[in-house]
Amino acid sequence: MDSTQLKAVQDKLTAALVQVSRNVNQLASEDLNFHRASSGDFTESIDEQSERILALTSKVLQIAVGETGKSAPTLEDEDSIEDNWRDVVDVIDSILERADACLDEFTGVIKKLSPSEEEQAPLVKKAPKFPTIYDYGPSKIPKPQLLFDRKVDNSTAELFRPLLKVKPNAITPLEDCLKTQDIDGKEGYPTPYESEIRASKYPKSVYEQSPPIDYLPFESTTATFVDTLDGVKEMLKELKQVKEIAIDLEHHDVHSYAGLVSLMQISTREKDWVVDTLKPWREELQILNEVFTDPKILKVLHGSFMDIIWLQRDLGLYVVGMFDTFHAANALGYPKRSLKFLLQKFVNFEADKRYQMADWRIRPLPSGMFDYARSDTHYLLFVYDHLRNELIQASTPDGNLIDQVNERSQNAALQRYERPVYDEAHGQGQGGWYDMLCRNSGILSKEQFAVFKAAHKWRDEVARAEDEGVQCVFPKHVLFRLAQTMPLDMGVLLRTLSPMTPITKARADDLLDVIKEAKIAGADGPEWRDVAPPLKTSKPLVTESKDEDFLIPERFKTTFFGEPLHMPSKQISPEHALAALKEAHRLAFPSPPVPTTVKEVRENLGIKTTPATPPTEQPAPALAPVEPEEKKVFTVKELGGPRKRKVTPVDQPTEDLLTLEPSDDDIYDEETEAKRRKMLRKEKKKAKKAAKVQAESTPFDYGAADSVLNSSSAQTSEALPKKKKTFDPYKKALEAPSGVRKLKRDESGKSLTFRK
Repeated sequence: MDSTQLKAVQDKLTAALVQVSRNVNQLASEDLNFHRASSGDFTESIDEQSERILALTSKVLQIAVGETGKSAPTLEDEDSIEDNWRDVVDVIDSILERADACLDEFTGVIKKLSPSEEEQAPLVKKAPKFPTIYDYGPSKIPKPQLLFDRKVDNSTAELFRPLLKVKPNAITPLEDCLKTQDIDGKEGYPTPYESEIRASKYPKSVYEQSPPIDYLPFESTTATFVDTLDGVKEMLKELKQVKEIAIDLEHHDVHSYAGLVSLMQISTREKDWVVDTLKPWREELQILNEVFTDPKILKVLHGSFMDIIWLQRDLGLYVVGMFDTFHAANALGYPKRSLKFLLQKFVNFEADKRYQMADWRIRPLPSGMFDYARSDTHYLLFVYDHLRNELIQASTPDGNLIDQVNERSQNAALQRYERPVYDEAHGQGQGGWYDMLCRNSGILSKEQFAVFKAAHKWRDEVARAEDEGVQCVFPKHVLFRLAQTMPLDMGVLLRTLSPMTPITKARADDLLDVIKEAKIAGADGPEWRDVAPPLKTSKPLVTESKDEDFLIPERFKTTFFGEPLHMPSKQISPEHALAALKEAHRLAFPSPPVPTTVKEVRENLGIKTTPATPPTEQPAPALAPVEPEEKKVFTVKELGGPRKRKVTPVDQPTEDLLTLEPSDDDIYDEETEAKRRKMLRKEKKKAKKAAKVQAESTPFDYGAADSVLNSSSAQTSEALPKKKKTFDPYKKALEAPSGVRKLKRDESGKSLTFRK
């Protein structure tokens, strides 16, 4: 086969893989556990096929690692797949890389050397695959935070004090901003630039519609990589000469407890910079506050919610005069608000997805990652021009969208960083255990709940001490596995933690003691569902929204459609809290009003009803004088009681009543005739039902039945008499009980569902 025939083979292989994927997805959507319980034969077949697939997979993995000299994992059951998942992924990656190289050689993208050329060719090492944030094992890159001038402190013993040394463009002196205050019921440092952010006025150009300024071609321009303090000062001189800049950050939070700002991208209309923020002198970047806090220079960011926190936490930088394109896209009602969507919409540019999860601590920075980081700000000012014009066009005299976006951007810039505090009792806050348990479908006993809390706290303490992400100690699914098994000896603990990280391995004895103590204490402890989240009294009960004229309780603060509801400061009485919540829910989820009473439902459906009058007590009728029997005159209607009640004669059969003709003495009308007809229909239905019951109770005459063995195959269902019963010799066999269902051990996080 030559390269021209590769397309046909590739299409055939793709079609086969698509069909396999469809079959797999269809099987995954079926409730196999339910079918297991319904048929013993089906259970045996499923188990047989499962063992066969696992055996074939193990053989494929062994064949794939044959040339590499590595050992392939053996998959014995479903649990072994999860335990050896990392090894399976590594084998699959190696297969795909070799297949990619072979295809390149086959199609001629890479010229294959002849044997003589291969002997003469120098050995060239293949460039290693760049690390991603999914590499939760030991860090392959030395920790840059170990060289910082200010050492990392993950403890909560002291409050976070702003890193500012000098405050340019100040309204309030720096000395007044570095004093602790009572903020929302807790002691803390205020935002140093709060006064400046609230007093800032946006440039007039933000409110004026003008044609978008074209960006420079990405291919013909280059960005400057700034990794020296002199380079930062040169960049600062150029930034002071412009009116608008675009800013973005790249963050790493796997091999760091709090996270690290790894790169900062800054762009003007003519130039791009990529600043290395992992240098030991990184806090010297505070000189950029001369531009970042200048209200005359517009700062354009996208999704600045976390960028503002990271800038003040790591670099001591604050932003005054910010325009967030995320809030602009939200105000315009775009279906998506991501930067990727905006770049595709206005620039028709799509960034390389390979670098979305890259480890941005890599130095020197690969060219692909450098271009990816640069693209985030290179087009952002051009996108801002389009959004500004659309906001002006969509504004009305009663609602200026530009002011709305500016106000939301200011609220984002007013955020204040606080050290994450671990809440052991209630599991609230960043990285707490309460939300994790609420999202998990498993049920924990008292002892398991106590072990879960103890292991969760131990993991957090180790991560703080090692300055690593909690997932690098052990991931979430291992945490639940520890709570379920509650290992009490080292062997079981090691099997439960497999594969074990070096951090946990060095502290396995300590973890085992923590689990033992927690299990003993949990015997008399509470259930996890009994531990309710605390009511946040440190903040106001409700706060006033800047976007809508309603109030929202603080404890119901949440995120609707990707944007947080705004919560500033105004308190109201508790009796209005529920009404405020309903109003907030109605505005966040537009839906028609739901009737709350039966009367409202009838009115909506147009059903007219007459008001029911309460029954009144009738006075007892006076006793009439008794007349002789032969002179007493009466009518049938008088003996029948009230008009709306059915007549039940005593001395006359029902059949005679139904055929009774009215006499001259009877009061006869259409209503009486309707009653007679109704009773006649009921009697006919009763007679028909009695005949059917009698027919069914009659024993079946096997002698008169048609022969099953000698029946004619040409006889069709039309030839049989209507409703004639036929003998089914297999009916009793089908009613036999099913086989014994296979016992399946409980697994955390999984439940059984049954479909009709």
